[in-house]
Amino acid sequence: MCTVDKALQDDCISLVQRCDDEGAFMIRVGTLDTVVTIRLRRTWGSRTAYRQSHAIKTPRQPSPNWSCAPEAESPGDALRKAICGLTMHYRQAVGEGYPPAEDWLVPAN
Repeated sequence: MCTVDKALQDDCISLVQRCDDEGAFMIRVGTLDTVVTIRLRRTWGSRTAYRQSHAIKTPRQPSPNWSCAPEAESPGDALRKAICGLTMHYRQAVGEGYPPAEDWLVPAN
């Protein structure tokens, strides 16, 4: 099980602000300036759901990456899942030589 602090240690993000009481975490991905907000909330049982303000869509992806199952066993696991969904695609695109661009982050409707 991942803790919230451990989830925030991803070297591809920078933490802008966190409000643990509200389950809100504001991050930047890689070198992008856009702030992504991830909100956590408890669901029935002991699971934690998350909602992101933005998804990522790099030139190598056919569509933005929105999780089809935005929940996990714990708050830390949910936050890690949200962060990894963003950073995995960012790292792959940059690794393939694409220059990071702000329009990679697509706002939620």
